[in-house]
Amino acid sequence: MADEALQPGQGFTCGEVRGGNGVTHHIVELPGLRGVMYSRPCEGAHGGDIHYLSKCGSGLMSRVCLADVAGHGEAVSAIGRGIHDHLRRSVDVIDERKVLARFNARLNAEDVRAMTTVVLATYYPPRRRLTVCYAGHPVGWLYRAGTGQWGALQSEAAVPMSRPAFIDIPIGVGFTPEFTRHRFTVGPGDRLLLITDGVLETTCPEDNQFDRHGIDRLLEAGGGTCEEVAGRLLAALHTHADAEALVHDDVTFFLGEFVEGPPGPALWHVVKNRLLNRFVAP
Repeated sequence: MADEALQPGQGFTCGEVRGGNGVTHHIVELPGLRGVMYSRPCEGAHGGDIHYLSKCGSGLMSRVCLADVAGHGEAVSAIGRGIHDHLRRSVDVIDERKVLARFNARLNAEDVRAMTTVVLATYYPPRRRLTVCYAGHPVGWLYRAGTGQWGALQSEAAVPMSRPAFIDIPIGVGFTPEFTRHRFTVGPGDRLLLITDGVLETTCPEDNQFDRHGIDRLLEAGGGTCEEVAGRLLAALHTHADAEALVHDDVTFFLGEFVEGPPGPALWHVVKNRLLNRFVAP
């Protein structure tokens, strides 16, 4: 396979947002969440898939964002820069619906037309609360350690009371949709898998796509660490495509496991990271 070796993770500072639309294959270590972030453009060093990871200013909340921008070139770079800036400004905004809606409004105001699907997942360890929003993006997977089963990362999300014309559609298309929010309570050992459609659309020489069934079969085939499962997923994609390099589309996924969060009361972390650290000399 033409994929770089898995790189070790690096800790995030409070309020940091990290990512982009380039090649990455590394271990992720966020509050209460540890896993593997993989992204490879199909052409060149940068592509239409965008990934960002962040840690809130209190050092408690973890966020994973995957986006897929239609097209390549400057339009993608502009969206990527915009997402990074917006996530940095929104690093402490708990509700993903507001994050997506405000960024879409910003694109509309700037008259940017670049259809972009997004999945935004936020984990708050003190309450073991996972929340997810989709904007036209493929639904992820959730693993429950208690049952040993994978299922769709999707709940019975409430439809907005205003009954808007557009719900959960891609951003950057000139409309003003509203977004639903999927809520879960998770525990140590549970896992989530987020992807872009390049994973699903990996095609074999007989022109059959890997699809959700391919992921389901792989996840159900056995366990192992996140690193091992991620490695098997990559190998399965290359085997399915019968190719050293995946050139059909950009391929991006995040596979993470929920672990114990930062020890101690949440209030202590808020005070320490937002107040005390301001008075500590660098």
